[in-house]
Amino acid sequence: MFLFAALLIFIVFGLVALHFFTHLRRLNALSQGTSGVPAAGRHTPMLRLLSNDDARLVSLNKNLARKFRQQRVAIFRDYLQCLTRDYARLLGGVRLAMVRSHVDRPDLAAALARNQVLFALAVCRIEYRLWLHTAGIGTVDVSGLVGAMDALCVQARIVSPATAGAQ
Repeated sequence: MFLFAALLIFIVFGLVALHFFTHLRRLNALSQGTSGVPAAGRHTPMLRLLSNDDARLVSLNKNLARKFRQQRVAIFRDYLQCLTRDYARLLGGVRLAMVRSHVDRPDLAAALARNQVLFALAVCRIEYRLWLHTAGIGTVDVSGLVGAMDALCVQARIVSPATAGAQ
């Protein structure tokens, strides 16, 4: 019995690690594209998509409530993909600026790598919470991720005014 539990834990850990590294690789692949800065506030609708306030309006009709939740989760997933693409574009822009810079900044490179890992972890955590939310368990809070992305967009506009108009 102990061996079965240990094997199950090992498999779950392996799947979680695979999911995380897949997101990390996706960020690297997406960052090879354009380096435009997205508009700040572009992802704020994510904050209300899974809100219980709107779900209360249709809670009396079970079929309508289920369909409402499915549609909202699908839209939320699209926003999360868009947020990931925008982050990857910013990541590519910063990497490009580092390569073109005449100053070597290993501290910035380390901070960028750490930030990329933290972003991938946050997206994985949100996806797991979204999966639980779809099953009717808990809520999904993306306010920290959306706020961090908006702040990064503002900072990127300050650092790179030439790409400020790109979206």
